[in-house]
Amino acid sequence: MLAQVLLVANLPAIFCVGCATFLAYKERPQWVWFAGLSVLAGFGAIAVLQMVQLWRLAGH
Repeated sequence: MLAQVLLVANLPAIFCVGCATFLAYKERPQWVWFAGLSVLAGFGAIAVLQMVQLWRLAGH
């Protein structure tokens, strides 16, 4: 269960890192935007995980 929660919370960051890698491989300047979005998505994933933890504590 924990592995699924971590995976789902980090899917946007994983997607953005994949896009940034592909664009950097193709030598396009847009990869910087996707790298920045992956960092923001990572912070969003941390926030989601904290909300899940708070939800678990409130439920028990």
